[in-house]
Amino acid sequence: MNLSRRGTALLATGMAGAMVLTACGSDDEGSGNDGQAADRSGQVVFGESTDFPENLFPNIAAGNATSTANILNGILPGAFNVLPDFSITHNEDLLAEEPTLETEGGTQVNTYVINDDAVWSDGTPITADDFEFTWRSGKSTDPAEGGCASLLSTTGYEQIESVEGSGDDNKTVTVTYTSPFADWQSLFSGDFGGGILPAHLMDDEDPAVVCETITEGWPIAEGLPEDISGGPWQLKADGIDVGTQTVVLTPNPEWYGEGPFLERLVIQNIGNDPTAAVQGLQNGEIGVIYPQPQLDLVDQVDGLAPEVESDVTFGLSFEHLDFQTQDPHLASLPVRQAFAMALDREEIVAQTVGQFSSDAEVLQNRIYFNNQPQYEDTAPEDYKQQNVEKAKQLLEGDGYTLGPDGIYTHPQRGPLQIQLDTTAANPLRQTTIEVMIPQLKEAGIGATFNANPDIFAGAEKPTSLEAGGFQAAVFAWVGSPFRSATQSIYWSPENGLGQNYSRQGTAEIDALYDQFVQEPDPDAQTELGNQIDALLWEEVATVPLYQKPTFIAFQSSIQGVEDNSTQAGPLWNSETWTVE
Repeated sequence: MNLSRRGTALLATGMAGAMVLTACGSDDEGSGNDGQAADRSGQVVFGESTDFPENLFPNIAAGNATSTANILNGILPGAFNVLPDFSITHNEDLLAEEPTLETEGGTQVNTYVINDDAVWSDGTPITADDFEFTWRSGKSTDPAEGGCASLLSTTGYEQIESVEGSGDDNKTVTVTYTSPFADWQSLFSGDFGGGILPAHLMDDEDPAVVCETITEGWPIAEGLPEDISGGPWQLKADGIDVGTQTVVLTPNPEWYGEGPFLERLVIQNIGNDPTAAVQGLQNGEIGVIYPQPQLDLVDQVDGLAPEVESDVTFGLSFEHLDFQTQDPHLASLPVRQAFAMALDREEIVAQTVGQFSSDAEVLQNRIYFNNQPQYEDTAPEDYKQQNVEKAKQLLEGDGYTLGPDGIYTHPQRGPLQIQLDTTAANPLRQTTIEVMIPQLKEAGIGATFNANPDIFAGAEKPTSLEAGGFQAAVFAWVGSPFRSATQSIYWSPENGLGQNYSRQGTAEIDALYDQFVQEPDPDAQTELGNQIDALLWEEVATVPLYQKPTFIAFQSSIQGVEDNSTQAGPLWNSETWTVE
């Protein structure tokens, strides 16, 4: 059993103590960039709509959350950034020049040159040692290989043979691969799964000790190791208030780039309550929001113009329904097929995201999105519209009989009653499930709604996705332009659970993914990706629903805010923001 292979991780994604948007004089504590410190003024409060993070280490399940990514965006440095148009650019602050790619005799070699001025917030230079530790700590989930089972992701890192430093200050990094990796720009990059880690605070000669550090992560109440940062923002332990679910980011005093131009960036959890979001914007307590779009919320925010600006876009995330294929009912392929056929996904879209965007449509692919040129409709005809009669035929052929209550039952498995889990306090997902329930009832499938506060928790929470304590779940994957990131979701669990919470996979899909992550030709990679998705439709362990729109709104007095509807998120350029 190979436990070393995981895909680049995707993000699964009342107002208390909110701070007022201000424009006051600088109280900066001093910085390596004193000229900029003199120009800093004001703060912006970002209203975080997703769950307050329980852990800040991004490479384990407990830290694999949108709220964690929003905090770390300006803290852990990365080699490449994704821009709002989905293009990729190297980090000109961290790197002195664009990284190079060379292939000799089938061997792929990447070279990075780190900026001479790049340092951690404690003054320690950022060097090849940090790249090497980031690779070594993330390349395997097999303890026998010095790996750590807690890791969500190893794809790409597992294909690296060595990471070596050179130069007088160890600022040149040479990465040599055992096999080509097409999405090499996704590695060592915070926007796509973790960023570069501080070796001087985390490394140990004993891999087991490193694994213990990874498994524990960075619990939110304790903050980051020694308040470390390699980006424009710093999160100090005294800037974390778990009770009010607030974190305060301040400028990194050793930041080697331009900005930040604010004195503080406050991230305040406000939940997904439209009333809290609108009132916060209206009275100036909240500067920027990035909630799940809902019709009432979009309409109310539109009414705050011109003091508030807003925009709806479609990014690289999608809503989907996942089945736990170890459940007695859902382990059966005919049951999963019947479930999918019972759904009218056109109606689901019309009653949810279609309410506030005419561009919304059913998603028929899990690898690519409707607005990507690689997208292909791979769905079989049986799943493109509701087919109640065929769903019933499948269930009856699998030994189910229709009961007097209109719900099928099985002599060994019992009544076909499925609990649909989703995140708490999310009206859009609640509506999605409420539309599903009567559709399923038409086909004799009983379904109930359940808001699960532990859905994204670690395996210690029995009802979490990682623990497998669910029957079916509705949630979203937030991704990047690099689609090799999907590998950990759909690879066989024998390769390590990764993010395959459905616990279903095939050797054929695994083999195609091996080719997919190595294929350097974009057209050939696209063909492989769509072949993979066609096979995923045969398994029906997950059903795509719709490409998820993003909604950003902000005070017009804040300059520089721009939606980035990828894994980079709304705070992707927050160090450039200013307040009038």
